Amino acid sequence: MGKAPKSAKKFQKNHLKRTLEQRKVEQKYKQKIQQSKRKKGSKSSDNAPADKKKDTGEVFEDMSVEDFLNGGFEVPEGADNASKGSKGSKGSKGASGAKSKADEAAEHKAQLEELAQKDPEFYKYLKENDKELLDFDFDGGDDSEEDDEEDDDAEGEVDGDEQMMMDQDKDHDEPVDQIDLSMKDVNAWKKSLSSENSLRTLKKVLRAFTAAVSASEDEEKSAEYKYTVTNPDVFNRLLLLALSQVPKTVRHHIPLSKDKTVPDDNKKLKALSSSLKAYGNALVILLSGNHDSEIITLILKSIGEMVPYLLSHRRVIKDLISSVVNVLCQSSSDDQSRLAAFSFLEETGQTYKKSLLEHILKSTYGGFVKYSRRTTVHTMPAINLQKNLVATLFEIDLNLSYQLGFQFIRQLAIHLRSSIVNKTAESYKTVYNWQYIHSLDFWSRAISTQCDVRKETASKQSPLRSLILPLVQVTLGAMRLIPSPQYFPLRFYLIRSLIRLARHSGVFIPLMPVLMEILSSTTITKPAKGTTLQSLDFDHVIRASKHYLGTRVYQDGVCEQFIELSGEFFALYCKSIAFPELCIPVVVSLKRFVKRSKNVKFNKQIQKLVEKLDQNAKYIEQHRNSVTFGPLNRAEVDAFLKNEPWEKTPLGAYVVIQREIKEEKLRILRESMELEKQSEEEKDDDDELMAIDVSDDEEDAEGVEDIDDDEDEE
Repeated sequence: MGKAPKSAKKFQKNHLKRTLEQRKVEQKYKQKIQQSKRKKGSKSSDNAPADKKKDTGEVFEDMSVEDFLNGGFEVPEGADNASKGSKGSKGSKGASGAKSKADEAAEHKAQLEELAQKDPEFYKYLKENDKELLDFDFDGGDDSEEDDEEDDDAEGEVDGDEQMMMDQDKDHDEPVDQIDLSMKDVNAWKKSLSSENSLRTLKKVLRAFTAAVSASEDEEKSAEYKYTVTNPDVFNRLLLLALSQVPKTVRHHIPLSKDKTVPDDNKKLKALSSSLKAYGNALVILLSGNHDSEIITLILKSIGEMVPYLLSHRRVIKDLISSVVNVLCQSSSDDQSRLAAFSFLEETGQTYKKSLLEHILKSTYGGFVKYSRRTTVHTMPAINLQKNLVATLFEIDLNLSYQLGFQFIRQLAIHLRSSIVNKTAESYKTVYNWQYIHSLDFWSRAISTQCDVRKETASKQSPLRSLILPLVQVTLGAMRLIPSPQYFPLRFYLIRSLIRLARHSGVFIPLMPVLMEILSSTTITKPAKGTTLQSLDFDHVIRASKHYLGTRVYQDGVCEQFIELSGEFFALYCKSIAFPELCIPVVVSLKRFVKRSKNVKFNKQIQKLVEKLDQNAKYIEQHRNSVTFGPLNRAEVDAFLKNEPWEKTPLGAYVVIQREIKEEKLRILRESMELEKQSEEEKDDDDELMAIDVSDDEEDAEGVEDIDDDEDEE
């Protein structure tokens, strides 16, 4: 071993002994602090009720790792309550404990001051190497205890009515005889609330409503409450009373401010806090049941009026929003219920932008994606309505919508990249499913609404316009992930989505290369075989069955989709001054294809499309021959044929006719669906009647047997 340096020898000679002694003093002091904390923790844990001990341990018990991570870094409600409880226990400490702790701190401080006077060099050394010892907070604990005592005193200042209600809460846990509500009781409560706005009656109504709704979900819970409801008529009357009159009475006693909020220190709100929380949970249960549109509208109206009083209960608010989102997105909901749910979400999001809007947008988007898994010809109209409604919610705050849109589109891009990188047999399924496709189509609608060139001005563009490029890249990548003819319906669906985006935003999206790839597929080049299958509905499927591949009916359907989408794409630019140059490459390629193709029907359709493209090109050339500006004059280029209706152009008139033909086909399809639905309902009714007749015949047969038996006995 080498020799110790001079600085170490000097320290051993002059300071080592004092350093060791001081460390011993410091360790003794820290041990005293830890012992006092242990005593304090054991006392509070012994005095705490058993259920509160359980709450802190069970905060994360029912939460999966995925739910915790998806929830960000939010502190669960149970943890908040536990921390508040610990603060309250500090205030109940005796003065002797605080005094002894203060004496110890003062003694320790005096020792440090004495050391600074006797040995300033060693004190300087401690200051440089052990700041924690010198910077010890001598008054922090006492201050916190005093603050907690002040908070407890402030919370204890309530008037007579509120004290009565709090006493009722305390008595609620005591065993009492259950009361079976009658119509007379509910009518008396209604009269008391409407005429007197009685807080005592309000408390009873809230308890009875909570008990009735909880018991309807789980009958075993009815024993936990003071009130029971066994009569369905009484339950309905109580339901209407709680939904219509409770919000009015609460607002009478706790009026809202201009921004529709209530101060957290409102004494009456504190007194009613537990009852209102239970009322909110009951509304969550009630909204999850099967009700008609009128009841759902009434429930949503009541929730909207009670939101300001439930803002302090974050978990209840989130559960309420989730329940409303389920009404908006569930396939079993009717359009009236969806519109009522949308109105609630829109009004709540506009009123509480800072506190609730982000959660509303995330919940509605997640609910829409969740319930779009099952897509059929029957559910597609409801899904499209949901897309438009949710896109409208994203108009409330464009900056927040941009942030969320960036996150969600990035998530879609990550899924696409993982499908490309992981070359497994099942990797493509994370992209080629209805949820992913509907997500892309939703963002196409949302961005199209906000980036419409007719709404935007040159000085003020929507923040969502910067999301067009990543969305287009992800959509084009999804189209080409599997270029199989089996997934041509998916390609056509996404092309329509991008055509909508290009039409509203004015952004040029190169879609013809994606369409032209279809002409070289085996579906078009190989001879098709006959089949008895019905024509495929390309608007409501993303994957064709293997039975359709190579058939004449599938080939004809793909050809029709190609002609329709090509016409829709070029119709976007039928008034553009650069239309002749835009269509030349496509016209040349289509003419070459017709020369080598043997599909007579498809060749005629292509020739018709090429003819309209040539006519429209000549139409544009005639008008631009008289212009005096050059291509660099952007303003004049954009104003070219601006006042001319696009339907009057040769290509525009052709596309209008194609749309009318398609609309007629869709009308026939809808009528056939309605007839099919009616026939199924009639069949179900006939089956029920037959079942009733069979049961009647069996009863008659049993009666005849009984008569025969009686005659035999005689």
